[in-house]
Amino acid sequence: MAYRLIKIADKILNIFIYLCLIVVFLFCLYALFDTIKIYTRASNNNVSVLKPNKNDPVESFNALKRINKDVCAWITLENTSIDYPVVKGKDNIEYLNKDVYKKYSLSGSLFLDYRNSEDFTDKYSIIFGHHMNGGAMFGDVQKFSNKDFFDKCVYGEIFTQNAIYKVEVFAFISTDAYDWNIYGINKDDNAQQEKLIEYIKNKATNYREVELSSSDNIICLSTCSTATTNGRHVILLKVIAQEKIGGD
Repeated sequence: MAYRLIKIADKILNIFIYLCLIVVFLFCLYALFDTIKIYTRASNNNVSVLKPNKNDPVESFNALKRINKDVCAWITLENTSIDYPVVKGKDNIEYLNKDVYKKYSLSGSLFLDYRNSEDFTDKYSIIFGHHMNGGAMFGDVQKFSNKDFFDKCVYGEIFTQNAIYKVEVFAFISTDAYDWNIYGINKDDNAQQEKLIEYIKNKATNYREVELSSSDNIICLSTCSTATTNGRHVILLKVIAQEKIGGD
């Protein structure tokens, strides 16, 4: 009798183990599917069809605005995967986990600091984006810590409703989320801009000698560092040319 009970208990235990293994397998399968889904949605290939067309800049940008009125720009950096729309929310939380279609997404969107003017006329503007593996979103920002990568990725464009800005990458900095020199917004203060330029020169891990003055507009691209909880990686861009569009 005892032997039979032991055999039954053993069979029940085996069934339980098999069920647990099936549950673990299904969970891993779901996690893999979910990860693939996240990175697929974060890929610039997923939004490339929305990119404004320079041959018809006004209407193509208006088409983007019709998808989401919060879209304020499109940013492209040469030789990187950074080629995305930029939105501006009511705060710096709204688009952390929301894509350009306003749907929930762990990869979020690239978004302009809510304190900035969406036409990028402020002396200093900040664009935030998640660090994603494979270079998605601002995953390539960290690569600028490598001197060879920094040297080959120099120019880019920021396409807005009224202008196309040609930009040049001139610095890479590792810092933290509490660095007010980097995360303070400057609308139109020459003295503050001069302090920022000096700070960048002293703080930069990689720096490209460019002519900088308080009259220049600077744009910061910021993402999380994978090394520390509050670590941040940023690259700094100088606006080097501007082409007006839309007849303004």
